[in-house]
Amino acid sequence: MIIAILSIALLGLIYIQSIYVKRGLFIQNQIFDQYVNEALVRTALKLEEAQAYNIINNTYIPDFYNTSQAINGDTDMSIEYVNGEINLDVQKDEANYRFTGTTMQEIDSLVKASDLDKDIQTELNEGLLEEYKKLLENMTMQFLYGNKNNLALDSQLISNTLNFEFTRLGINTPFNFALIDGYTFHKIISTFTRINASTQKNSYKTPIHTNNFTGEHAILMVDFPKKKSYILKSNSTLLSFSFFFVALIAVSFGASIYIIYRQKKLSELKTDFINNMTHELKTPVATISLATEMLKKEKVRQDPEKLLNYNNIISTENKRLGSHIEKVLQIAELDRNSVKLNLETADFHELINETINKFKLRLEDAKAEISVSLNATKSKVSVDKNHMSNVLSNLVDNAIKYRNVERPLKINIETKNENNKLIFIITDNGIGMNASDAKKIFTKFYRVPTGNIHNVKGFGLGLSYVKTIIDELKGEVQVKSELNKYTKFTLTLPTTK
Repeated sequence: MIIAILSIALLGLIYIQSIYVKRGLFIQNQIFDQYVNEALVRTALKLEEAQAYNIINNTYIPDFYNTSQAINGDTDMSIEYVNGEINLDVQKDEANYRFTGTTMQEIDSLVKASDLDKDIQTELNEGLLEEYKKLLENMTMQFLYGNKNNLALDSQLISNTLNFEFTRLGINTPFNFALIDGYTFHKIISTFTRINASTQKNSYKTPIHTNNFTGEHAILMVDFPKKKSYILKSNSTLLSFSFFFVALIAVSFGASIYIIYRQKKLSELKTDFINNMTHELKTPVATISLATEMLKKEKVRQDPEKLLNYNNIISTENKRLGSHIEKVLQIAELDRNSVKLNLETADFHELINETINKFKLRLEDAKAEISVSLNATKSKVSVDKNHMSNVLSNLVDNAIKYRNVERPLKINIETKNENNKLIFIITDNGIGMNASDAKKIFTKFYRVPTGNIHNVKGFGLGLSYVKTIIDELKGEVQVKSELNKYTKFTLTLPTTK
């Protein structure tokens, strides 16, 4: 139930977090679009201004303009435009008149103030207006149509303007742009390698009026090939922290599940251990109790042979009981890290021989064939003799207990030296174990499962004790095994001089 609730909470948190992340990216995308459109509008205004200046600067205004005409039989008029000044020359009979001014209004005032008669003044003004009208029309036509094919928008100008506007708004990502004719849709300028329908659809666009008088315009199109990665990078800090905390919660959740299952399994192992320990302790206690009751009988007390037999039973069972209690106390001490190793230099080969002699009767009873190859030339090690003797005893004891009753037991013991280390190997042809069990046998209370059959007694503490002692001695212990074939334990210990 706890795991289910935590799973729902974690999934809900991840879902909500993903929604917030998506919303954040959507808002960031909207801001990006807004900034780009603003930059394009400002760019268009600057480009339109540049184009307007270009049109004005390239409009042809003549520095010199001259025309003449006859007003009537005895009066001629000529008009001259030189560097912004208007000169009107009038010849009447043999008299010459010149009027100079900068505007038509000024010339008209001068003519009216002259001593020319009214009819001539009227004709002069009409002729002057006609000629000046022709000059203005000529200049206007050039202004409107004379620069149609002279577009003053080059690639560098557009690129620099866009770069400036994007940088001003904090957009720093590569872009492509193109300038397309507003009527024909032909490319005028382009940095795209290829423009397809998808590019045109997804690009940002804005019109640029290249000539407001004629209605000519172009379309500026901009695309950001790395837009998605840029937006993600812009939110990288937020996303990183978000993913980090979600991952942290997920890892903590996973660790919690692992600890729950581990505690559950440990509880089962401890329950099994208590059951086994109760059974193991109950047997010698029951035997001692039975023997004690027999000793109370008069008939038994009067028979020396029976008396000695029951005393031996009590003594044997008492030692057995003490041995079980000692094993439990050893593990308790190791759990509290209160064990203190009395290190001394010892000959490992002597410890091996002592262990073999200790198990001589049991080996004979099991009809075991044992071979010993003590090949190590450096057999001196720094160990606690008592604990190391227990380690070797546990390994030999396991080889005897977990033998295959269908074939003779064979035990091989070997030592050798490698890189100033002593290697101890004990191999038996017992029932073996699979790879999964081989990884767990050094776990406290763990016993290889054999179904409902418990023909091998024990607490599951022996190999845990072995690993703890070897680790304390800065050594290593490894196991290799195959089910129904063999089991091989390898101890590695540093040698001493």
